[in-house]
Amino acid sequence: MVTAILAAGVGLGVVACSTTDPTPSSRYDGRYAGTRLSDRSDVCGIPRLHGSTSARIIHGHVAMDLFSPKTRMTGTVGADGTVRASGLWRNPTGGFPGMTILTGKISDNELTGTASDFRCHTDVRLRRIVAPRGRSAAAGRTRHPRAE
Repeated sequence: MVTAILAAGVGLGVVACSTTDPTPSSRYDGRYAGTRLSDRSDVCGIPRLHGSTSARIIHGHVAMDLFSPKTRMTGTVGADGTVRASGLWRNPTGGFPGMTILTGKISDNELTGTASDFRCHTDVRLRRIVAPRGRSAAAGRTRHPRAE
């Protein structure tokens, strides 16, 4: 029985790792913010199933704190809007660190996807934030005119 469970876990891990990251594209660069909804607070290591999160995409590279800065995911966004990111952090129920993989898509200024470590599943739905006038969405800093 234990052997069958271990074999299934290894098989799922191989499938998850076999997908390649998309080639980074700047097409979707910017800041995204919205909600996350997880299926089990105990195995996800969070107090509430529903929460907020945000992501930043710069030159086709995405960074997102799924639950907190301790659960940082990084990856790439392709020209077709395909998003793939992953993160490795301490398992909330003990044992080895857990690898969480996010697969998603950006369409109509909305990033939707699912992050999973095969025990904790979290759906994310983020909208692109329009930067205020004079601010760069990718850099997030105010631009000041140079003195002549």
